[in-house]
Amino acid sequence: MKNIFSKKQLIFKLVFSFLLLAFLITFFKAWENWLSLTYFVLSYFFGVIFLFLDEQFLYKFYQEKIGSEVNNDLHLLMLASRNFLFLLALPFLSIFVLTSSGSIFGIALIMSINFYLLIEMWQLRDEFLLFADRFLAMSKIQTSRKLVHKICWFALAYFAFLIIILLF
Repeated sequence: MKNIFSKKQLIFKLVFSFLLLAFLITFFKAWENWLSLTYFVLSYFFGVIFLFLDEQFLYKFYQEKIGSEVNNDLHLLMLASRNFLFLLALPFLSIFVLTSSGSIFGIALIMSINFYLLIEMWQLRDEFLLFADRFLAMSKIQTSRKLVHKICWFALAYFAFLIIILLF
């Protein structure tokens, strides 16, 4: 599989994911109990690893056929975790988990998924065709550079909203 992200972009994702993890650990005071801290960190990394594994390996299990070498990147259109319907359902699930579940492990998982996807969206915002193939493949939306930038700004505002929900 051809990687669409450079090593610099992958390092950027990991560093900022680690910074969000540090913020969440501090906010929830998860360091006070080693067992709680371990579960919290594991659930956070499970969210990041799930998105990474979906991109690298899991797509093979739910994709019908890759085809020839020319279509090797076809799986980018079929990633379940970047699917348009998944992205539409994620905000509702996220708000439910943040406001009603009370599980800090669920919160860590949801925040890691949202943050990782936000970073990917911002990294692909200038490649609007690749952005459309990755995140809007199942929609019938006509994409343009301007629309992709609006989606990225909306995703950033949505993530800020999640942080505000978390803080209050």
